Order: sequence, then structure tokens, then C-alpha cells
Amino acid sequence: MTAKKEDRRVQRTRGMLFEALMDLIVEKGYDAITIQDIIDRANIGRSTFYSHFLDKEQLLLENVDQLREFLKEQRVIPSSQGEPGEYRFGFSLAMIQHVQSHKLIFRAVAGKQSGVLVIYHIKRMLTEIAREEIAAFLPSSTPPIIPQEVATEFVVNTFWSIVTWWMEQSRPYSAKEIDQMFHKLALSGISALEN
Repeated sequence: MTAKKEDRRVQRTRGMLFEALMDLIVEKGYDAITIQDIIDRANIGRSTFYSHFLDKEQLLLENVDQLREFLKEQRVIPSSQGEPGEYRFGFSLAMIQHVQSHKLIFRAVAGKQSGVLVIYHIKRMLTEIAREEIAAFLPSSTPPIIPQEVATEFVVNTFWSIVTWWMEQSRPYSAKEIDQMFHKLALSGISALEN
């Protein structure tokens, strides 16, 4: 058996497990899902599951890691030398579009007790990305008035609040409009860091 064929089989199995997890999150909520639920839905054996993942959280984390890599590929960190107002968080539009295309999953976890762990890992991933972007945005020569960690928390929580609000609304804002709202709010807040 060639390594390529084996890689495809591994990818296919992991893909089926991920799809099963996402479908079950929509149906039952993350906390209520068991390994048995996942393997029944994916139609694979228990030993096959455990040959890939330790538990359902590791399955979730691998997919959050894939989302992180996708967001990093989509972004371009702008130069801090540009004109005021030119700066854009590179992760935001891609993440908003991702949430939009996975609306059912988002609604199944956002604001729900059973989605706390899922949201925790997603926000932690966004915090890592935002921290990198804020560090690139801010001049390193002068100490900021507000610590970068506070600015990072502000940006991520502003982003998450806007996206959550958007998913709860029936108003037809586009992903691009939501991204623009986020930038206006977040950039006005962190512009204080430069003073």
C-alpha cells in the first residue's frame, strides 16, 4: 500500500469524524455528544477513532487548528507605516464568512451552556491571531498606554460580540458590512494605544 493511498484514507476517516462531530453539535450540543455517537454517525469502529484521537475534545481542537491555519492563510498583516485608517485586521472577514457558512453550528454553540468549550477554543485561537496582528500594528519603540494583552482582549471580545449579534439578527447585513462595523469599533478603541 502506498503512503499516498494511506494518507487519503486517514484524511477521509478524519473528515468523516469531523463531519459527524459537527452534525451532532447541531443536533445535541457539544456536551451531550459521546464517542459512541460520533463513531455511529461516522460509521467507523471505536479502535479507529482512538487511533486518530484521544477524545472528542482533541477532535474539536484539531479542527480549530485547521481553522487557525485557514485564517492565517487568508490574512495579510498590513504595514504599520500606512495611512491612518488603512489598517485592517486580516483574520476578521475570513472568520465572519466562515461563521456565515457554518451558521447552524454557530447557533448551536453560541450562548449555549453546551457550547462553552467550543467557544472557549475558538476565542483562544482568535486571541492568538489578534495578538500577532496587534504586535505588528503597534510601534515597539514606545511602551503603550494600554497593555497589548488588554487591547487583544478588547479586539477579540468586540469581534465576537458583533458576530454573535449578527447571527441572532434577521437583518440582512453582509459579511463585508459586519467586517466594516467591527473595524470601525475596534480600531477606534485601539487607536488609543498609539497616543
